[in-house]
Amino acid sequence: MPKVVPEYKEDAKRRIVEAAMDVIAERGCDGMTIDDVAKKIGVTKGAVYWYFASKEDLITAVLNAIQVEIRQVTYESFYNKPTEEILAGIFDRFAIADAKKRAVFFGMFALANRNSEVRHATREYYDGLVATFEDVIIREKKLNFIQTQADPHHLALMLAALYSGLQNYDMVWLHQNEISDLWKEGVRILLKSTYSGTYGEKMP
Repeated sequence: MPKVVPEYKEDAKRRIVEAAMDVIAERGCDGMTIDDVAKKIGVTKGAVYWYFASKEDLITAVLNAIQVEIRQVTYESFYNKPTEEILAGIFDRFAIADAKKRAVFFGMFALANRNSEVRHATREYYDGLVATFEDVIIREKKLNFIQTQADPHHLALMLAALYSGLQNYDMVWLHQNEISDLWKEGVRILLKSTYSGTYGEKMP
């Protein structure tokens, strides 16, 4: 009988996922082992397998945990604020500035090319990101604060591509503040927003 993590099931799973994130940040997805994760929290390997059937299952859970943060960023969280501020809030809240989380995310992104389960989880992550952008665009178009006639879903896909590309820049040479400024400018260009900076106030 494995040494079960001494918390309720969800707390135990959370601890395991956080430990896996630490190990992936240190060694990459390929270098992570269930044994390493178990040692991080002082339990047996069997205890980890009690909650996660395989290494791939655990890796998928780590990516899903990151994805949950996107789902928490809703339009209502930024009620009565301009489109740029809503979307900037999404970027600032989820920009992968934390070195550990960034290492985990891009390690998984690379693994997705050769692992169908991780690829599926990565697709779900991007679907969530696109859905968040699309929801904001649709709501703001109804209020006539976005002038573009482009399809909201296509715009959301382009915003997700811009977001992902800017995260790549963060890995190589641009400072986070520069990336944030580029994101805001990209949002203005893509959405052709009528905002001047104050909610409800249109540009002449």
